[in-house]
Amino acid sequence: MFFNSYKFAIFFIVVVGLFFAMPHRFRWLFLLAASYFYYLFWDPKYALLILTTTLIVYSTALAMHERSVRVKKLCVALSVVSNLGILFLFKYFNFFNDNIKDLFTALGLPYSVPALNLLLPVGISFYTFQALSYTIDVYRGVRQPERHLGIFALYVSFFPVILSGPIERSTTLLPQFYRETEFDYDRVTDGLKLMAWGFFQKFVIADRLSLYVNMVYGNPQSFPGLPLLAATYLFAIQVYCDFSGYTDVAIGTAQVMGFKLTPNFRRPYFAETLGELWRRWHISLISWFRDYLYIPLGGNRVPRWRWYINMMIVFTFSGLWHGAQWTFVIWGSMNGLMLILGRITQRARDWIRESIFRGVMETPPAAYFALAAALCAPAVWLTIGAGSGAGGWILSAACGLGAAALGLMKMRKAVWDRFITAVKKLWMVFATFHLFVLGAVFFRSRSVSDALYIITHFAGTNFKMLALTFDAISLALMVLLTLLLYVIHYIQENRGSIRVMIRGKSAWVRWALYFFLCSGIALLGFRGTQQFIYFRF
Repeated sequence: MFFNSYKFAIFFIVVVGLFFAMPHRFRWLFLLAASYFYYLFWDPKYALLILTTTLIVYSTALAMHERSVRVKKLCVALSVVSNLGILFLFKYFNFFNDNIKDLFTALGLPYSVPALNLLLPVGISFYTFQALSYTIDVYRGVRQPERHLGIFALYVSFFPVILSGPIERSTTLLPQFYRETEFDYDRVTDGLKLMAWGFFQKFVIADRLSLYVNMVYGNPQSFPGLPLLAATYLFAIQVYCDFSGYTDVAIGTAQVMGFKLTPNFRRPYFAETLGELWRRWHISLISWFRDYLYIPLGGNRVPRWRWYINMMIVFTFSGLWHGAQWTFVIWGSMNGLMLILGRITQRARDWIRESIFRGVMETPPAAYFALAAALCAPAVWLTIGAGSGAGGWILSAACGLGAAALGLMKMRKAVWDRFITAVKKLWMVFATFHLFVLGAVFFRSRSVSDALYIITHFAGTNFKMLALTFDAISLALMVLLTLLLYVIHYIQENRGSIRVMIRGKSAWVRWALYFFLCSGIALLGFRGTQQFIYFRF
């Protein structure tokens, strides 16, 4: 059952109601049963896989406790190899098998290994990584092995996170299953608000944008120029709202019952560098790769060439984690390469940027006034003489007025310094976002050839095709929803949690906001169940 379905709404109400109605000592068992019911709702055959993962990880962790280093290494190797082997079999075997077959065919060699007719279990990448983090933490001595099999099984299968995360660490989630929680009105309503915002992102923004993104990316060769560019920008917003919306529903669901999950997004499109963006995007996965792959490889405490290799390994594997397709591998590798190039060119870029903005900051006000006069004087004269046919000169006059405004602003140093600082930050955010968008083409495309076609056909001003692809009302609505998202993120970035801010307002303000949010979901929400993008990972 999808989070965005009426079946989940019924499931959520029943589970929460019974959870608070029963004594604490029975809650773990009830949540375990509810989690398995939720997971098996997709396909009962999945039970064997998640149960196998649970038993392997649980038993190997107990077996390595207070044993010799050799035994510990053997146990952790058994757990890692067996669980990654299951993941490989179901998710990656056919991908590698097909590519090996193509290679053998190209070399004229026989190859007869058949493909496997296996259905990819939902959430297998998430719960496998969550279980492996526990194994490695026990091996490292970060935590003691969990002896309660039922509670450990609940940790692996906890229904808010099992399908698409966040990927929780045992050090933070497992202890919470022992803690008794009472019904707390503020906590419950806070969780419901977060769930409502998640549904708004999914229903109103992501699903609406997906209609146009799917249309263009489903057959990109039919759309030259601006439609391709518009669909790519819209996808960047769609994928964020889709996954962030899911995460907010998951975190809100757990919060209602008294469990605190890891934040998974922190306004990534406000990042000023690509490295910062990846520290704000899918935080639980990025931190997993950092702690269990990047740091064991040596991190940045190695010679520079080794650091570059480490970065490429981590981001290539992160791309492959998302799916068994070359588009994901290229997407991950591109991000690793862009981070490396950013590190190599950082000093030069910083020097160029600071030189330009220093020059702008030190330009005297008289220079801006002179530019304003040069632009405005002939523009005003020609506009008066030529009438309505002087659109270009009107634009020139507007630029002149802007230059005059800059001159006035320069006369007040404090205002000018804040303005230049804001412009510099805006430029860095703008550039970082577009690096992400470039990679997103491969993330969304069905094939490498589609991605290359889209990138090579961005250029163009086919406004007629854009008008045929997006009607004016729909395009305006999508732009307004995107602006709303950015306004909310700007408030969160500079003022903190909006939920905390709302809590301190009067009742009529709070309920007006709740009415606006719920009305937006009811009136603007896309009709139909669109699967969450990350469910297929």
